[in-house]
Amino acid sequence: MAIQVTSPRKFYGIIGLVLFVVLLVSFRWLIAGAVLEKDGDFAIESGTSSRAVWSALAAEGFTGSELPWKYYSWRQEAADKIQAGTYHLTIGQPVSEVVTRFINGDTTENELTLTYPEGFTLEQIAARTAERGIGTKEEFMQAVSSPAQFAEEFSFVGELPEGRTLEGYLFPDTYRVFEDDTSLDVIRRMLTNFDRRIVQSGLAAGTDRTLDEMVNMASILEREVQTDDDMAVVAGILWKRLDDGEGLYVDATIRYALNKPTAGLTVADLAIDSPYNTRKYRGLPPGPISNPGLRALTAAIKPEASEYYYYLSAPSGETIFAETNDEHNRNKAEHLQ
Repeated sequence: MAIQVTSPRKFYGIIGLVLFVVLLVSFRWLIAGAVLEKDGDFAIESGTSSRAVWSALAAEGFTGSELPWKYYSWRQEAADKIQAGTYHLTIGQPVSEVVTRFINGDTTENELTLTYPEGFTLEQIAARTAERGIGTKEEFMQAVSSPAQFAEEFSFVGELPEGRTLEGYLFPDTYRVFEDDTSLDVIRRMLTNFDRRIVQSGLAAGTDRTLDEMVNMASILEREVQTDDDMAVVAGILWKRLDDGEGLYVDATIRYALNKPTAGLTVADLAIDSPYNTRKYRGLPPGPISNPGLRALTAAIKPEASEYYYYLSAPSGETIFAETNDEHNRNKAEHLQ
């Protein structure tokens, strides 16, 4: 028996409503069933927008799309509530639960926080890592002394001269690490941070200097100068001297060679026969003398031109500049007595 449609508009309206309900129920069912598709650690940095978080989760393969994240973000009003941290995510975990974790700051239970100040040397980084129970200082130093094992992951490591360590390339920052991490895990995180901040960002691009030269210079600035503005000026002075074939005359490189970071330098110290003695040997030292942070790296990459050719660091932390050697000697007599 044929169905007679007495009101086509009403009939198609009902059909449309049924289709809408079916689609809505299907959408809700698909979203409700959205779960993580892989295991892994996911880091959210302070200030990251929720949109960037959802995009990164999909891009890294935790879900097939951003849609379930956006849906539950809307349902839970998560946009301004996501907390920074490193989250260990497990395959099969519902997306709705993960969003709740992000809101509550429910990070990995065995998470530790490690802070490495700007200008730390490899020895200092190794000691601090071991103090937190992650490997031993000896294991760390052995790993950073064999950079070839990281060359495939990080192209800039593969460009290091033979015989060099990773000094200069472990980016100082606060890191979230885990109790079961190894020295290699920490080193990889620090190299990844350097790669993202300096290489991938394009900060080091478009200059006539090599990346290694700029890291080397930045490591000196980190140990020599305190303020951002002074760093840029001192960088300009040291690059100028280098281009002129003059000695750098940097005491920080001698301190590095002697492992004497704070005590006063003697006449004998200043005359030490070491390639790191930039009073005795011209050019940059054989390698970086510390692991510089972003401000020192920025100053080395973007130095400030000036008429100055000399500088000294006063005990107060102030940097005193001079255009001539006579003026520089007067400054030394006034500020270093």
